[in-house]
Amino acid sequence: MAANPHTNGGLLRTELYTPDIRGYAVAVDQPGLIKAQSTKILGEYLRDVLKLNEREKNFRIFGPDETASNRLSAVFDVSDRVWMAETFDTDDHLSSDGRVMEILSENLCQGWLEGYLLTGRHGFFSCYEAFVHIVDAIFNQHAKWLQVAQNSNGESQYHRSTIS
Repeated sequence: MAANPHTNGGLLRTELYTPDIRGYAVAVDQPGLIKAQSTKILGEYLRDVLKLNEREKNFRIFGPDETASNRLSAVFDVSDRVWMAETFDTDDHLSSDGRVMEILSENLCQGWLEGYLLTGRHGFFSCYEAFVHIVDAIFNQHAKWLQVAQNSNGESQYHRSTIS
C-alpha cells in the first residue's frame, strides 16, 4: 500500500465540485398542488456531482444495494455499479469503472466509505432509515476520530462523509 500515494491520509485531497443546490429546489406556488419526491431530486443532484467530478474520479456512492429503491436512480445516467467479474446481457448498470459501490452489508459499505475518505476523496452513504442504526455507532466513532485529528486551527486533512 505504501507505493500508492493516496494512502498517505488524505494529503492528496482533491476538491469536490458541486452544482448550485438552488437549481434543485421545488417551486411551490401554492401549498398542496406540487408533487415531488425528495430522494428522486437528491438522485439528480448526486448524478450531477458525479458528472462534475468525472475527470477527477474522486466521488463515489456507497450503499447496501439500495440505490435504485432509494429513488437515486438518476446516478445511473452517468455511472454504473462497480463490478469486476463477468457481466451478462441481463445485468443492470455494472462495469469495472462504475462509481456506485453496493453490497448488502451496511458495515462493509461504511468501512469502504471511511477508507475512501481517508485517501482524500469524497463519498456519499445511502441507507434506509430502518437499517442505518446498524452503523450509526461506527459513524459516531469516525466523527469523534475526525474531531481528534483536527489541528489547533480546527482544520483536518481528512474528509467528512455525507450520510443519507
